[in-house]
Formats: sequence, structure tokens, C-alpha cells
Amino acid sequence: MSQDRSKRNGNIDKVVDAQPASQGAFAGAQYLMGLQIFVRLATFIMNILVIYIAGRKAFGVASIRFELLLSTVLFLSREGMRNALLRVDTTSGADKPASNYARKRPSGQEQRIINAALVPIAAGMLLAGCLYWIYVGGSAPMSEASYYRPSLAIYILAAWIELCVEPLYVLSRARVLFKLQAKCEAVAVSCRCIGVVVTLLLGYYLTTDQTNPLRLLAFAMGQLAYALAILISYAWHMSNELDYSVWQCYIPHKRDTDGYISNAIGSLAVTFVGQSLVKHLLTQGDSMVMARFATADEMGTFALVSNYGSIPARVLFLPLEEASRAVFSKTAAAATADKSSISSKDARAQINNARSVLITLGKLQFLLGLFLIVFGTLYAPILAALVRHNDVAVSQALAVYCAYLPFMGFNGFLEAFVHSVATKSQLIFINIWMAVFTVVYMLGAIEALYRFKLGSAGIIGANMLNMALRIIYCKIYISKWFANFSFREMLPHPAVVGMCASAGVISIAMRTALSHLPSTTFQLSMLALGGGLGVAALASIWIYEQSLIHSVRALRAGTLHTKTD
Repeated sequence: MSQDRSKRNGNIDKVVDAQPASQGAFAGAQYLMGLQIFVRLATFIMNILVIYIAGRKAFGVASIRFELLLSTVLFLSREGMRNALLRVDTTSGADKPASNYARKRPSGQEQRIINAALVPIAAGMLLAGCLYWIYVGGSAPMSEASYYRPSLAIYILAAWIELCVEPLYVLSRARVLFKLQAKCEAVAVSCRCIGVVVTLLLGYYLTTDQTNPLRLLAFAMGQLAYALAILISYAWHMSNELDYSVWQCYIPHKRDTDGYISNAIGSLAVTFVGQSLVKHLLTQGDSMVMARFATADEMGTFALVSNYGSIPARVLFLPLEEASRAVFSKTAAAATADKSSISSKDARAQINNARSVLITLGKLQFLLGLFLIVFGTLYAPILAALVRHNDVAVSQALAVYCAYLPFMGFNGFLEAFVHSVATKSQLIFINIWMAVFTVVYMLGAIEALYRFKLGSAGIIGANMLNMALRIIYCKIYISKWFANFSFREMLPHPAVVGMCASAGVISIAMRTALSHLPSTTFQLSMLALGGGLGVAALASIWIYEQSLIHSVRALRAGTLHTKTD
């Protein structure tokens, strides 16, 4: 019976020890976090220059319409295959390379995932061509602007060039080369910033009036520079990891009787492609609605808030989600593997390890959520008003976005677990529910934007509803998957909650008390007060959450585990 169960689930990966899996993933996450800090800082500085030179409308069109085009091509082409390949274990088996893979040829399993990574390149070429004609044929804000169609064409070309990185990317991930990924991304982001700013400055000096003819083309040139830089960087660094030419990674090789791509990987990839389509609608639904119903100015406001407000999501949530997905994928192996290849004790160790990771990440997300809701909603608009000269639309949207971020972070790692351990039939059922949530979200977003005229804040509010529905679904699934699992274990210490609540009450009271002060004095006074209250809240965490701090350190070191029965 165990063999039949293993076959039904593909039996595509073998279980490895929980501790090395956690150690490699979460130790590597520090490089991804460092990368995201650099990316957000560079993007933040670039956006300040871009909005000043190009204006909010051009920034909005490029950030919403062009980025939607780019993300659609990349996400739908490669995400399904990436998720399927995450379930392939290349660290065990008879053909495992020696000495930490240093300068060794890919194993048979590695070669198969390289073969699979070539599929997104061909799929992306077809998808990019179709989307270009859809964009050109449809009405678009600022479509009369200079170089609109050439900018679209360059974005399409950049997307396809970026897809050409896939064979090198999956090979680096198989060898757990997180540091290499961080280096390549950092170089590419730097090139994108330089490309955008240089092109904008060129257009600024070419015209005598206030209009910049290259304001849309600048974003396209920056994306092209990014794509070329990341491809060249990966090729350069991977050439030091391989004992053969990099170009051979773009020629499929048949290594055994299973063919170029195993049936298990292919079948799972098809399932994940359907899931990726639904997930893309969920994650990019706001951009789709904005692109169809919003004005260029509303796009600019939403893009500005998203770029500023998504810093926590990019710096903390995304790296943790990627690292946890790698650990949870091993849990799927423990739950479905053939008993001849894994003992019941090892399986319990894997499952208990996943449970510990879930509880630790959940408690961490609750704490981050408390800070974002209390300090983000109250003080981010004040900071934005100080920087943006009392821009009311941006301040209001930023306050709502800070309340939305905890939903995003909590949903991220819960879905990472659900999507990693779910069987193929369960993934199909999950996709159906995600489609239902998508419809609910889209209807709510359209009503908020088109009928109630809530602008960017309405779109963010609809996103909060969307995330709440997905969190509820994941909670139900996880409660059924584990024999005994309580989400109450994720709640912070009552003293910490009380401290944050007190900080919120004090902030609201002081806002009223200091309202008579001049605008700049009021803003600076409130920010100073927020800094002091924030330090007090952090001190309460240090005092009352020592167990969480210990768990986070153990998680980073790869030693987080629970006792098996």
C-alpha cells in the first residue's frame, strides 16, 4: 500500500534530514534578505528621481501597465515549473556529486531539472507575442505618449531574455547557491536603476518644455538593462561552478530511459501552472483592475504607495516564504514517501520540524503585524506627509497599506506550506477555491474603484478581504493536515500586545493634543514620539518573547526541531 501511495504522489523526491534542509534554506535566506534590502533601497532612491523627472502619471503607467505585462509573461511561464522542481531532491541518491558540488557535472536528476527549465523559455516566447498584440490593440492611458509601442516591445524582449536565465537559476538553486543569486540580482538591479535614470536625464535635456519624450521609454530601457545584466551575471558565475561550457545548459540531454523530463515532474508542473494562473490573478488582480478602471494619476498614487509600503514584504516576507517553502517541500516527501526509503521516525521528525517552523513564523508574523498596524497606520502617513508635502491621497493609501501588510505576510508562509504538502488532487481543489476568492476580490475592487470612487485605498481594502479569505482556507487545511495543531501557539505574549495597544492609544491622544502646532513641528514631534514608543515595544518583546528569539536563532542555524513520539 505504501508503494501505491508513493506512486500516486509521483515519488519524485527522497526525504533528507530535517536539520540540513532547514539549515541550508534559512541560512541562505540571509543573503536573500540582504539582497531585498539593497533592491528596495536602490528602488526607493531611483523612484524619487523618476517621479521628479518623469511625473507621477508616467510612473504609474510604467509601474502598473508595463510591470503587469512583464510579471504576466514571467510568472505564467516559469512559476509552475519552478514550484514543481522544488519538490525534486538533488542532494541524495547514487549520483550525488561530491565535495559540495564544486566544479562537478550535474547529476542525472540535475540534468532533468535543467531540461525542464528550458520549457519556460519557449512558452514565454509565445505568451509574450500574444500579450503584445493584446496591449497594442486595447486602449491604454497615455497611449498617445512618445515611444509607447516601442516601450512595450522592449519590455517583451526583456521578459524573454530574463526567461533565458531559468536553466542557470534552477541549477544554482539545486546547489543551494543563495549567495550567487544575491550577487547576480544586485548587479542587475544596479543596471536597471542606471538605465532608467540615464534615459530620463537624456530626455530631460533633449526637450525645451516640461514634457519628457523618453519618460516611458526610460522604464523599458531600464528593464532591458536588468535582463541583460542578470543573464550575463548568472552565466559568468555559473561558469565557475561547472566543468563544461554554460551554453550546454541550453541544450537538452537525455540521461536515462525516463526521457528528457520525467512524467512526475511534467504532471506536477501542469498542476502548478494552473495554480500559478490563479495565483497570478490573486497577486496581480489589483494591477489588472487599476489598468482597466483607474486614471493615470490614480495609478501613480497606487504605484507610489506599493513601492514604499511593500518594503517589509520584500525584505522580510518574501525571503522567509521562499526559505520555508523549501523546508515544507521536504515535509511533503516525509508524508508520501515509500516506507522502504524512510523510517517512520524520520517522517515524524520532518513533520514536527515543519510544525515548529510554522509556529515560529506565525508568531513572528503576528509581532510584525502588531507593529505595522499600530506604528505603520499611525506614523507612516505622517512621514509621507512630511516627505510628500501633505499629499493627502498618498497618506491615506499608505495607512491602509500598512494594515494590509500583516495579511500579506501571514498568508505567504501559510500558503507556502499548503502548496508544498498538498497532493495533486488537493492542488486542483485548492485552485478552485482560489478562483472563487479571485472573483470575490475582483468584484470588490471594481466596486470600490469604479462605483464608490475610493481610489487606491479601495483597491488595497479589497486586497485585505482577499488575503483574509485565503488565510481562513489555509487555517482549515493546516488544522486537518496536522494531528494536533493550535494556532493559539502563534499568539504573542499578552504583555507585548498590551504594550502595543498602549502605544496606539498614547499616539492617538497625543495627535489630538499636538494638533495646534505648525504642520512641520507637529509631524516631527509625532515621529519622535513614535520612535520612543517603538523602542519601548521592542523592549517588551525582548523581555517577554525570549522563547521566540531562541526559536528564530535556532531556525537560522538549522537546529529548530521538536521531539518525536
